[in-house]
Amino acid sequence: MHQSLLIDEILSHIIQFVATDGQRDLKRLENTSSLASLARTCRCFMECALDTLWRTQHSLSPLIMCLPRGTWEIHSSNILYLTRPPAESEWARFDVYSRRVKSFSYPKQTKMIRLHEDALPLLFAERSPQSLFPSLSSLDFSILSCSSSNFVLIRDFLSPKLTTLTFTLPRKLCPQSVCGVLEDLSRKAPCLENLTISSFFPVTSFPLDISTHELPDLRRLVVSSSIRISAQSVLNIASLRYLQELALNLHPDFDADALRDRANNTFPALQYLSLTAYDLPQCTSIVSLISSPQLEEISVTYDVQAQSSVIASFLSAIGTSVRSISIRHNMQTNTIADPPFLFYPSTFAPLFACRNLRTIQVYNLGTLNLDDEFIITGAKAWSKLEDIRLCSLPWSSIIPSISLNALTALTQHCPRLARVHLSLDASDVPELPISDLSMAGGQSLEVLNIRNSVIGPIEPVAQFLRATIPNMKTLYIEAHPELRDKWMEVKAYYDLLSVGS
Repeated sequence: MHQSLLIDEILSHIIQFVATDGQRDLKRLENTSSLASLARTCRCFMECALDTLWRTQHSLSPLIMCLPRGTWEIHSSNILYLTRPPAESEWARFDVYSRRVKSFSYPKQTKMIRLHEDALPLLFAERSPQSLFPSLSSLDFSILSCSSSNFVLIRDFLSPKLTTLTFTLPRKLCPQSVCGVLEDLSRKAPCLENLTISSFFPVTSFPLDISTHELPDLRRLVVSSSIRISAQSVLNIASLRYLQELALNLHPDFDADALRDRANNTFPALQYLSLTAYDLPQCTSIVSLISSPQLEEISVTYDVQAQSSVIASFLSAIGTSVRSISIRHNMQTNTIADPPFLFYPSTFAPLFACRNLRTIQVYNLGTLNLDDEFIITGAKAWSKLEDIRLCSLPWSSIIPSISLNALTALTQHCPRLARVHLSLDASDVPELPISDLSMAGGQSLEVLNIRNSVIGPIEPVAQFLRATIPNMKTLYIEAHPELRDKWMEVKAYYDLLSVGS
């Protein structure tokens, strides 16, 4: 054997290459048989190969099946049961592998033998999770159990080594249990960096005050919609020095006024923000707290339809460093496309200051009465733009004042633009030079959604699109059958022109 293979770092790299060879799913280790073969090849390979093989687990079943056969059995439907707690002398093989586990994470291995919920209390009856998994740093508890009765076991997994924790609120929710877990975090897992509280089941919402002063290293916080966050909790979260990613749900009783005129230097490191709210002013109150110069991505959804002044206030509060902005109104039975939900270019003018914008997505606000001047000014301001979606509600009766000239401006000034979702007025086709069938711009644009755009003569429109968007692969239409058929003829003629070239 070559001497270089005795160097742990080199051997580790080689084994990692073996582990990922031909891998299709980056979240799951697929090449387990090759790693197992390496572990059996010689003693030099064994430790490193086993460390890689067991580092990340998506189920407890493989470890349970390392216990003596008399402690477990498989029933119908491929469900694994523990028949009794393992005796002290029966843990040896389990310990060889469990001490290597650093993460329990998704994706859950649905094809594997499933562990029955009653197995966890038996497994931890004599030994604590910390003693069984001394190297564990990342835990998604929903991998192990979603049972209400097992929820309290999360507290036994908490340790100073734990940096990532995800858990799902059980169907039969006990708010006191959730509060107990969160209270234990600062005491038992002070180095926590990532915390996600999710909910797969509909559960009754409950209030929760989150204290974060003893979790100074928290960088990512995602909170379930079932938890009613208080304004004081938001202020606690805002004081975190290293928080980079935040996702919150704001219920109707959230007091946005309590966040006004607060101290500076809140959210100093925030980069990604996702808010699901009752109304947009709640989102504005949180965005106004952000002092971070590195804010890159904002995504907000809200229920109460917002007027132009409210939208403009929100956009004025987001700062200029943003690269991606998504605003979605969740359509209600009373959502309308008529005044006062008619939006002119001035509403979105604050976005012109965001020179680094890559993505703009606006959903269901009302009627966007935009024009060529707005799109052309935006195209010049957003030279790095990759995706733009600015559309009215489907039932809006106003024909947009955005012509094909605006599409030309986007392709010329935004060389990275790949997706456009706009309603256009294509009844008039701008003239193009005969030789201009391969313009410098538009090379990256592959997906065009023209909604219910009005259209003039078919062949000139197809020729114009072929000249401005030479690499278009997909044309989406959201219109009545007659208009849709016309645009499908445009696409068919466009394809013929592409073949001819």
